Amino acid sequence: MSMNVVLRKRQTPVMLNGNNKVVKQFPLILRKRLPREVSIVEISEKESQRINRLYRKKNKPTNVLSFRYGSDYGEILLCPEVIRREARESGNPQEYQMTWMIVHGMIHLAGLHHERSEVLAKQTAKLEVAILRKIFISQPNESRSLNHESRRRRK
Repeated sequence: MSMNVVLRKRQTPVMLNGNNKVVKQFPLILRKRLPREVSIVEISEKESQRINRLYRKKNKPTNVLSFRYGSDYGEILLCPEVIRREARESGNPQEYQMTWMIVHGMIHLAGLHHERSEVLAKQTAKLEVAILRKIFISQPNESRSLNHESRRRRK
């Protein structure tokens, strides 16, 4: 299955170069459930808070929001200010944190929603870790411990 990933207003490095490296790390069953095209758009903290309040009834900015519009198109909205802050707080590199949020958004676009149950939350977290390990396996800082749990505690 072919998939296009479109980056808009990209200011922070992400691991989406060379034939969608992120998408290739997803299990085949989930890749087949992703929309054919995904736009990744950076938004401000103010816009993140407005959209989060409108769609999730949470009056605070959030790191990532994802929206699926049928089988052909999905959108991931990233808030770099929140993601950078979370990276600093957790001690993770910004590139890791940004890629993690893209993976998280894509998991939602594939139809997995951690909010529905504790079991799904654990499965989703394990899937995120597995995908991120594959993406960052050859990164120079792989030997240092990346903190995958810090964002979960904030939610």
